[in-house]
Amino acid sequence: MPPEPPNPADNRRDPRFALDREVTLEIDAEAIVGPGQNISQQGVFFTAQARVPVVVRIAGRAQPLAGELVRFESMGGGRVGIAVRFDAPLADGLDPATLRS
Repeated sequence: MPPEPPNPADNRRDPRFALDREVTLEIDAEAIVGPGQNISQQGVFFTAQARVPVVVRIAGRAQPLAGELVRFESMGGGRVGIAVRFDAPLADGLDPATLRS
């Protein structure tokens, strides 16, 4: 039997912790331009050389965090999943105990 493919979560640079806080994402409105790949009556898909800068505010943190939008995907039922890479590691570290209410 062939080995199972590696789990992408096992290749992450840093561990993930549960977060039980409200997160707010602020996006500056900028145009993103790129070549179209395909189109239908339902939508369009295109690629672009772009960086989408954002500001993240997490309830309980005094300072906002600058970052870059790296993933935005439909989760079904009108919900979306959003991933942001911070511009710099958290200066004050990451204490999992402080991430839950």
